[in-house]
Amino acid sequence: MKNTFQFVKSGEKKGQLLITCDNKGNPTGTATRFDCHRGNGITHLAFMAFLLDEKNNLVLTKRAGNKSLWPGFWDTSVVSHVLPGETPKQAALRRSKEELAVSAEFKIFGEFYYQARQNDQSENEYCYLLSGKTEQKVIPNQVEISEIKIVNSDAFSEFYKRNLIKFTPWFNITLKKYNLEKIIWQKNIKPSSRSV
Repeated sequence: MKNTFQFVKSGEKKGQLLITCDNKGNPTGTATRFDCHRGNGITHLAFMAFLLDEKNNLVLTKRAGNKSLWPGFWDTSVVSHVLPGETPKQAALRRSKEELAVSAEFKIFGEFYYQARQNDQSENEYCYLLSGKTEQKVIPNQVEISEIKIVNSDAFSEFYKRNLIKFTPWFNITLKKYNLEKIIWQKNIKPSSRSV
């Protein structure tokens, strides 16, 4: 299937309005992107989307060097904010087009609150987790992404362990909370035979 999307070239918009919320994800209003990330931040709605290609490989992305938070760190396929008037699924679709030039149907599989500080800024987010699949060729938007890595379920664990300290905090939290092999690749993980 052909890609028909145009990249957004502007990168981060400090004045963009984000949805503020409490740490359970209940919306409370809006604030600018700049205010949401300054200091300890204002809690706002965000998402992480895990995208599989037509061969069932996971697309990992390295954040561009111009990112204000965690530049050059590995991340999942698409990560961004849920904007006013959007659902997390709509936000994931919008950003998959803008960042990777692909379309996909996403499903929510989890959510959590976290805060992570870097220098004088923070991510302070209620984050929805989604998964989806595309048959289109992934083309990274260089404004957002400096590199991509395509990994199958067998190679993912090794790649993650080798690059552990260079993955974003929210990615690491996700791996502690959820079994990605079971959720993303829908593998039937056998329970341990060891008695507790």
